[in-house]
Amino acid sequence: MNPELEKVVKKTKVAQEKLHGLLKSQSWIEDARKFAEKQKKEVKKLISSDVNKVRSFLEKQTKELEKFQKQIPSEVKKVKKFVAEQRKDFDKLLANVRNGKFDFKASKAKVKKTTKKATSAKATGTKKKAASSVSA
Repeated sequence: MNPELEKVVKKTKVAQEKLHGLLKSQSWIEDARKFAEKQKKEVKKLISSDVNKVRSFLEKQTKELEKFQKQIPSEVKKVKKFVAEQRKDFDKLLANVRNGKFDFKASKAKVKKTTKKATSAKATGTKKKAASSVSA
């Protein structure tokens, strides 16, 4: 054979061996890619169920917060009304004390009545809140 032809054949064989080596070494890369794809699918399944649970929980909490936000103005009105009544009673007491017409027993009974009304109103308000949170 021609020496130049032999050189070309040797170079081709070396290149062919390198190519076979690369193809063999790349088969494990393909296996790793397939394994990673399987793992990705499994992880997506696990995470998607958790994400759905978190999403539903957040939606429930949002609805509950909106309910509380709607209740705040009415609660503020109740507190303002209570404070106004207390202020009126206090002003009357001060006026009576200044004028010397202070009847301690009568004022004490009146104070007890107003505080009982306020505490019962607060108790019913908290019962309503507790009932609404239990139903939600």
